Amino acid sequence: MTEQKHVEVAVVTTSGTYPTHGLESEPAQDRVQLVLDKAASALHLTGTSNWIAKVKGREIDANRTYVENDLQGKVDVDWGPREGGGGAR
Repeated sequence: MTEQKHVEVAVVTTSGTYPTHGLESEPAQDRVQLVLDKAASALHLTGTSNWIAKVKGREIDANRTYVENDLQGKVDVDWGPREGGGGAR
């Protein structure tokens, strides 16, 4: 089996998508957080420290690599605040 070298990534937020067009090629051994940091800078996002990243509805650990998160090929990372649960008052 050939070792995966790169993944093609887009970060999707409620404030926009990074990169604006296409996908960002990232080393598969990099932590996901690195592309999230690039997205935050490019989209001028603040207060993202408690945001979560999901791929196909599954929460991933942004401090782990793409390989460790079992991500490969083309990846859309949905990144934003954790959805609040509506509780009884």
